[in-house]
Amino acid sequence: MLYGMSLLVYNYIIRRRLCVARSTFRAMRRPLAAGRVTSTDPALFILLILGRIKRNLIYYEMFRKVCSSIYKLSIISILLIFSSCNKDINSIGDPHFDVDGTPLYTVEFFVPKRPSSAKLYIETSGSMKGFFRANQANKFKKTVWSVFSGLQNATDNNVYTMSNGGDIDSPISLGEFRKKMNGGGFVSNTSTQIPMMLLNIIKQIDPEKDEVAVLVSDMKYSPMGPDAAPTVTQYQEQIRNLTGSHNYGVAFICADSEFLNSNNSIAEENSPYYYIIIGKPENVAALRNDIVAWCESTNSYVDSGDMGMNYKNPPISIHNVKNGVVSVVYPNNLITSFTREISDTCEFILRVDLTGYPSVMQPINIDSCVNITTTYGADIIKEVVDIQDDHHVKGSFDRKAYADILVKVFNMPLEDEVVEFTFNNRNGMDGRYTDRFNYIISADDEDELDRSFSFNKFIEGHFNARFNEFDKEPGREAEYEPRHQRILISHNY
Repeated sequence: MLYGMSLLVYNYIIRRRLCVARSTFRAMRRPLAAGRVTSTDPALFILLILGRIKRNLIYYEMFRKVCSSIYKLSIISILLIFSSCNKDINSIGDPHFDVDGTPLYTVEFFVPKRPSSAKLYIETSGSMKGFFRANQANKFKKTVWSVFSGLQNATDNNVYTMSNGGDIDSPISLGEFRKKMNGGGFVSNTSTQIPMMLLNIIKQIDPEKDEVAVLVSDMKYSPMGPDAAPTVTQYQEQIRNLTGSHNYGVAFICADSEFLNSNNSIAEENSPYYYIIIGKPENVAALRNDIVAWCESTNSYVDSGDMGMNYKNPPISIHNVKNGVVSVVYPNNLITSFTREISDTCEFILRVDLTGYPSVMQPINIDSCVNITTTYGADIIKEVVDIQDDHHVKGSFDRKAYADILVKVFNMPLEDEVVEFTFNNRNGMDGRYTDRFNYIISADDEDELDRSFSFNKFIEGHFNARFNEFDKEPGREAEYEPRHQRILISHNY
């Protein structure tokens, strides 16, 4: 390309020289024809000619130097191109990359996706009546309406109340629901049978659509009737059996609100209740993020968690490389131009996108989730240097969450190296909750208004049936090893 440019410039100079010569002779003739220079002015005539020739020669010399420089650069570029054609980016022949650095493996990423359809359910049993008292505002009513109205476009414009041990009542419109909620129309003394509630809800989810179900409940165990589990232990087993019979993901969001007495006085300032989301993991994660943001906006958010989710793999990206260049074609998998003459260390930031994962964002938790190793024996150091978790990016309700991990690779025994990355939140996130939430789920009695009796058994029942999981590395399923993502560090370019 540079050689072609030099030819164009050279041709331009030749044409310019001819034009200048013609203009010079025309200029010499014009003053003679006009009578301004006569045959009695030979010195002036000669000076005029010499001055124009001198200027033209100066311009020509300038263009000649430019042309020569471009020509030399074109030769150097061509030599570099041919010399690099014989260099393999993957000089060590790692089987996960082609010779030009193209990754030969595929990874499916976990990316939250808002559901196209949502069904709204709310428990109206006797244990919930303190949230529904008439003509008295509280955070429960404000937050529930924020969530339900925020999801309205994805619903059938109805709310399904649940009472009488887990049955689904006839639907009521969102507008009518708001009137009854504010007017105390849902105060009752019916029982709560959570396994039956969940079973009836799951039956209504359309598996062919990106549909989720959202249940609002205090999740307190207070069974009645012949089908009720007589002990909390059996309740945990019922949850385990129910969860093991379907492949949906489940998330919970714990919020709190004022719980009112019958005279509308406040019995408890911060009584917990829950939003339970059931559906495909990607849809559950996206809606969990939205509901957390709505709860934060009303100052009622406590904690959240996921159960039975397939997290696949978190997206990663490479930033701030020192002693190397991130590939333009494969910016998440390839670093080139590593130079030992500069340093024996290749340093970069590995950014792990955690937007789809629970809000357990502490360095010690993230560090225990991350495993970074080298394939061919180089030493490696990793450190979590930054964590961001924002549910209100630029005033919206879109979550942005990531962890930045500083990675240093050094003492490479071969010319190139491969960095392997896996992420498994079983040790770092599953079951890691705030101190307050751990207090909430440690209730000994269903009448404790500041805690949630039996909700710990609900969580344990889910994990007894299905752990949160990841895509498995082929041939290593028995080790429960998540699929590896790899970064090739090459000394070639």
